[in-house]
Amino acid sequence: MSDVKEAAKSKSESEPKTSVKVEKRIPTCIYLGPNLPGGRLLQSTVFRGGIPEYLKPLFEELPDVADLIVPVDIMSEVQESIGKTGTAEYVAYQTILKGVN
Repeated sequence: MSDVKEAAKSKSESEPKTSVKVEKRIPTCIYLGPNLPGGRLLQSTVFRGGIPEYLKPLFEELPDVADLIVPVDIMSEVQESIGKTGTAEYVAYQTILKGVN
């Protein structure tokens, strides 16, 4: 019986211990604003793993663009808000349209 205990003990010591890694997931986001000239940013562009660094100058030029990059799971609510006059999303969309033209 001691052989069984020894075998179990040596087996558990030889197996590497696995730890649970907790990953902070960055939500997949989508741009719901109008297409920007020159292909700088197109409507319905999806971003996985965060917003790319190359868009930072665009955010400085047109800050409302950042407001229309939203998590995919709330996309339908934001699209609905874009169509309602007076909402923050509607104002952001219209501001981008004016700044682009």
